Amino acid sequence: MTSDIVLFDGEKHSLGFDNVINANARNAVRILDCDESNIRQAVEGKKADIILVSDRNPKDSLHFRRAGFDEVICRLATKKGIAFAFSFSSILNARDRALVMGRIMHAIRLCRKHKVMMCFASFARNKWEMRAVEEMKAFARMLGMTPDEANNAVNSVEGIIESRKSVSGVRVLE
Repeated sequence: MTSDIVLFDGEKHSLGFDNVINANARNAVRILDCDESNIRQAVEGKKADIILVSDRNPKDSLHFRRAGFDEVICRLATKKGIAFAFSFSSILNARDRALVMGRIMHAIRLCRKHKVMMCFASFARNKWEMRAVEEMKAFARMLGMTPDEANNAVNSVEGIIESRKSVSGVRVLE
């Protein structure tokens, strides 16, 4: 099942998605928008199921791109089962799209290296920023994901929702 995450209420296009989730809804998946300064606390504290990788990073270093996180945070996210999300809306609305796409490509390489779960969704602010399922998969492949990674990134939201439902309560058996 494919799901898209949006940031608005009101009329939504299905565009081939089985489910369109409003991230601002009360019972939605816990999504946290982080930048370089607070991403470590979010990963260590397991405050979110999905961490939206922000494009508000400062200027890139001379020797590397700033993806918003590093290898230490990737290892922690793998251990805690946290997924990193990439927003199509941030690319669509960016002033310097090439810079944002380069940062996302670097983040994808880090996630692949450390086996961090990735999520690719539109995070649209209105219905005109939404894109079809196949377009999202094709764009994820263009950013450097393999076809399987792109398919899993678009479909991963549903798996995170299911895993969250199964952990709703704890019962101690003696």
